[in-house]
Amino acid sequence: MDTVSGRLGTPAQYEGFGFTHDTADIAAGPRNSAYKTLGTMIEKMDAQLALARRIKAVDPQDVAERVIESHFLPDLIGNLRSFSKQKVRCTKCNAKYRRPPLRGTCPKCGGNIVLTVHEGSVRKYLETSLRIADEYNVRHYTKQRLELLELEMRSLFESDKVKQKGLADFM
Repeated sequence: MDTVSGRLGTPAQYEGFGFTHDTADIAAGPRNSAYKTLGTMIEKMDAQLALARRIKAVDPQDVAERVIESHFLPDLIGNLRSFSKQKVRCTKCNAKYRRPPLRGTCPKCGGNIVLTVHEGSVRKYLETSLRIADEYNVRHYTKQRLELLELEMRSLFESDKVKQKGLADFM
């Protein structure tokens, strides 16, 4: 088989290459990739998995596993860590504090204090990851990691206070 490396250093290195399609511009092609035209990460993942299902040489289960392992799990773990180590900031003067002031307001200007990382950003990909893990039957280990993250998030965001129960709950 003729390769470029075999032509280097000879007069044939500059000419005689075959091609399969005529083109007026070698740089012609799509201006934007699907990655740029699709909006959310979930849309991008769904498109990638749809393509994986259509191509016989690709294992959709492996693609789903890799997306979860390389994109969603690190994001979920990192956001959970960020939430637990977050600072608070003043909405008025934008001052940041390691811990919320005891007064509940900004000591500098009296403005409202808010968290810098929100629950929604921590849980962002959890439901999607769990759905994909079940749908594509990924490895048990990956499912367990997702379930453990779900338990950690539930422990962090749901109240541990006693919930009111009805009589039917004991029957």
